[in-house]
Amino acid sequence: MTDAITLGVEATNDTQQEFSNLSKKRVLIIEDLGEMRSMLKSLVTSMGYTNVDVESSGQSALKRILETQYDVVLSDYNLGGSVDGQQILEASRKTYSQDYSNIFIMITADTSYERVVSALEFQPDSYLVKPFPPNAFFRRFERVKKQKKVFEEINNARKENDYEKMEVLSKAVMKQYPHFANLCLKTIGESLYARGKYKDAKAHYARIIQKNEKLAWAHFGIALCELKLGTVVAAIKKLEHTIDLSRHFLSAYDLLADAYEDLGNLEEAQATILDVLKASPRSSDRVLKLAQLSMHMKDWTTAEHAYARLIRLTRETSHEKVDYYYDYLKCLTNLLIIEPDNIKINDKFKRILYRLRSFGKTNPIAMSNSYRVEIQHYLANKNKSEAIRSWMQWQQLMKSGEATQLTEAQTYTLKKRLGLL
Repeated sequence: MTDAITLGVEATNDTQQEFSNLSKKRVLIIEDLGEMRSMLKSLVTSMGYTNVDVESSGQSALKRILETQYDVVLSDYNLGGSVDGQQILEASRKTYSQDYSNIFIMITADTSYERVVSALEFQPDSYLVKPFPPNAFFRRFERVKKQKKVFEEINNARKENDYEKMEVLSKAVMKQYPHFANLCLKTIGESLYARGKYKDAKAHYARIIQKNEKLAWAHFGIALCELKLGTVVAAIKKLEHTIDLSRHFLSAYDLLADAYEDLGNLEEAQATILDVLKASPRSSDRVLKLAQLSMHMKDWTTAEHAYARLIRLTRETSHEKVDYYYDYLKCLTNLLIIEPDNIKINDKFKRILYRLRSFGKTNPIAMSNSYRVEIQHYLANKNKSEAIRSWMQWQQLMKSGEATQLTEAQTYTLKKRLGLL
């Protein structure tokens, strides 16, 4: 009887300890339907999780997930906005904001998701198709927890950048758990690539494709190796094939654009970025890439649209930068050279110039840049008197230290353009 009582006490203690551990873990639920949000929160709290955050949109969830470390993420796939669950998963994995040891479960109403997910570069730990009963959720969740336990040592080795150990452990897991073969093979490829064994990694991915030609991530792995081996054209073909297999493979678009740019094919690079922005319209990094590339191409119309979009995405966030306004103004100035009487562009110029001076009022470099581009604008419009007035104001700010000084050579060139010499 005493032994039974002791065992009962130990079991109770273990349960209490587990609930105590779960209460310290953070959970994020991303779901646009209020009823489903409530159900998911009820399910996870019944399991012992008490620190639960809830988001209804992909945009706000993406911001939160990049700023906060979560132990569990439950995300709907189709969130009804410009950011879906797959993009949230990719962003968290690519930036390492969410550790591989953490749980990410996708929730979808699309029964074809099973066919799609196997081809993706970043796969959720599991997924559930709506509608599902609570018992199905609990069973799936427990299965994922067991899977995480199996891969625990591999994920720890990944944290320590011990790639050789990752490979050894992955081979052992694959032998013991054949149903995890794809995850293990992917990890082995990652290990070989990280150690600079590009030819071995390429051969490894090629063997995988021989058995399953539809695995987009294996084609992407070969493309990565081809780039490291200097065979850019071969890499481009592989990246194009990757995108054909999986149009949501965002990293393939990014790498393809870079590869085209390396070859000097800026038109194809630009077209690729435009394509990926259809799938990821709120990615400020990709919009910035499009803006800068278009400026380099002197495609002022596309550059202007891109900078306008970038400013909308970053305004009043930590990503807002005075450089974006300055470059936007340069695009508008070049458009006005082509269409000097375009009232709409002139109005845009005035609004953005005001915003630049307001946002960068404590930044002497920004203030100088604002006057530099304003003078260019007036000269482009053949309005020399306004350009001279702007120059006089700029000089006053330089004297007070509110704007950076020009060199003697810069001052001479500017005065000559203004007809002041």
